[in-house]
Amino acid sequence: MNIWRLVAHHEDSEKAMRISIEKGVVAIGWSEVGDLALAKPESQTDITHMIRQAHPSLSNSHLGGPSLWNFYKRVSIGDLVILSASGARKKVFEVIGDYFFTDDSESVEGYCHQRAAQLTNLGANEVWQDCGGSYAQGQNQRWTFAQCSNTPQALETVYIEGGRYEVRSTAIERNPDARAKCLDHYGYSCRVCSFNFEEEFGIEGRAFIHVHHRVDIAQSTGAYKVDPIRDLIPLCPNCHAMAHRKRPAFSVEVLANMRTKST
Repeated sequence: MNIWRLVAHHEDSEKAMRISIEKGVVAIGWSEVGDLALAKPESQTDITHMIRQAHPSLSNSHLGGPSLWNFYKRVSIGDLVILSASGARKKVFEVIGDYFFTDDSESVEGYCHQRAAQLTNLGANEVWQDCGGSYAQGQNQRWTFAQCSNTPQALETVYIEGGRYEVRSTAIERNPDARAKCLDHYGYSCRVCSFNFEEEFGIEGRAFIHVHHRVDIAQSTGAYKVDPIRDLIPLCPNCHAMAHRKRPAFSVEVLANMRTKST
């Protein structure tokens, strides 16, 4: 797990932060370069060139390249993002989805490079202080999206009472017994697109799948008992990210119908 700092460089950064919370995403700019998953840049230098071509008048493309590269290539599901807005550290999100690009210009104030993310109950200043108030080697504080130092104090803050921090109230979601019972019942194929990692990647993909809450956990007001069959469902990372494109999340049935219409 890595910890990142994202600066909301919006005209109305407070509004952008509220939209991020409502939609369940973290987002970054330079949208005119388009979908990086289609462009397939091989380095941060490639992205810097893309930004220069798309924004010839910008003087900070050399800062945008590393920021976008971090966001697109280096972030992993489970990483934490400290979101800063209006010159202050505000919230901490957990990344729960892969990189995607949206054409919805109003999604987060025109910031179209996104990742699905859940708001946590961690204090942004506390996490930053426990990172030593510093950045990882090779990172630059001038970048919009930069990796923080992973200190023992930061990890201790995140991993409390023998388990992960709560995301709203997701301690039950992390229950390995509930996950196991869900997968014993449904198997390891995505219930939206039927993708199976073992069939695609062989033994390396065995027993790999995300487990999704049918009822958006961010709407709960406290810990609750999960029914592994009724409340949980296996989804591949792509479908899981799509489920969290809005709040409350799309239902599995709606996602399957959306996919059917598009094929």
